Amino acid sequence: MTKLTIRTATTLDAAAIQKIYQPYVEETAISFEYEAPDAAEMTHRIQTYSNKYPYIIAFDEKQKAVGFAYATPYSSRAAYEPSCEVSIYVAQDSKARGIGQQLYDVLEYQLTIQGRRNLVAIITASNKASLNFFEKNQYKQVGYLPRIGYKFDQWHDVIYLIKSFLPE
Repeated sequence: MTKLTIRTATTLDAAAIQKIYQPYVEETAISFEYEAPDAAEMTHRIQTYSNKYPYIIAFDEKQKAVGFAYATPYSSRAAYEPSCEVSIYVAQDSKARGIGQQLYDVLEYQLTIQGRRNLVAIITASNKASLNFFEKNQYKQVGYLPRIGYKFDQWHDVIYLIKSFLPE
């Protein structure tokens, strides 16, 4: 497992985050964005979400940014406040080194401290690695939307997963 420094992301990290995220947009259907946001847009996203939700970044021993994770509102309606959507991205050249798990552990801890009770992951159905990751972290599949996203000239299914900290 790679030894990481994980800290709260700031707007100064926007370019590094953009660099990690760009291949997910341009080369995969993991992100449903068509065009990769630039550093200015990433700055805006960090500013927008980090006021209420964790937005974290990981650096390896050489101080290279190797991943980031964040949470966003599940919905803008007030009743959804205890719930959020989680996202994790690891640099393409840094996968399979335990970075995603370390980021997730910090993210989940921070969200539970904030009082978040339902964590939602929305995953492209063909993204087996992410599905396995979230299932390993006790997420349960609660929804399946067939052919809901269109990217790279084909339709993609989406799976909703949830981890709840509420009593059954």
